[in-house]
Amino acid sequence: MNMSISQIVMVLINIVRVLLDFVLVWFVLNRLMIAFSQNMRTLQLFKGVLMVFIVKLFTSIFGLATLDTLVNILLASGIIIAIIIFQPEIRSLLEKIGQTRQENKLSDLSEIQKQFILDELCTTITNLAASQTGALITFERTNSLIDYIQTGTEVNASIKSELLETIFYDGTPLHDGAVIIKGDKIAAASAFFPSTQKELSPIYGARHRAAIGISEITDSLTVVVSEETGTISFALNGELIKISRPELKSKLMQELVWFDDSKKDGDLDA
Repeated sequence: MNMSISQIVMVLINIVRVLLDFVLVWFVLNRLMIAFSQNMRTLQLFKGVLMVFIVKLFTSIFGLATLDTLVNILLASGIIIAIIIFQPEIRSLLEKIGQTRQENKLSDLSEIQKQFILDELCTTITNLAASQTGALITFERTNSLIDYIQTGTEVNASIKSELLETIFYDGTPLHDGAVIIKGDKIAAASAFFPSTQKELSPIYGARHRAAIGISEITDSLTVVVSEETGTISFALNGELIKISRPELKSKLMQELVWFDDSKKDGDLDA
């Protein structure tokens, strides 16, 4: 029997619907894979989920009833199991999506004040590196770090090299954990961050793992000083970047959001 025009139209609509459904599912999974691309466990998980959905598409198109039933069972039980197993990674993703934006609190400072703060920070980090004193200094940028500030001890003090070096001196009560800098103040010391789930070289310890962990779920900048080597690193977007001492000042200016206006005016020297 010849198909009528209306039947042909319906077949085309069904094909378009299936293709659209597949494209949308692929788009969502692709975005999730990008979000979790720093973590091999979750990347492999979403590749597996993508393959299941591709099989599901073919079973629907070709009417493979038995295989379709098996895929449905796998989807029903597998997703629940995956949520349980990958709960930390899923939580990290939701935290990253739900982070509130934090307005710049340093816009009222003069360029001289900003330069003074920068010099204090550079002096601190350089001295810590020279003495191989382990340190973790995190700068709040546009994502609020209030939840992590609350894990530590409130300080609310001006940024001074002497104070920061005293905090990280081995044996002091607050040396273990991170210092969080919010605006032009040391907001908290001995704060703790979630450790990254990435596979890292054994040369990286708990500080580096915590620095990467907080950079995966916020847009913060974390400066890490290695206790073993005195190496300075920046943790940004889930990655560690080694910074030499001569370039420390220019790199801080480049990454700290409160120097945006200064960079435009060209008033500060690197």
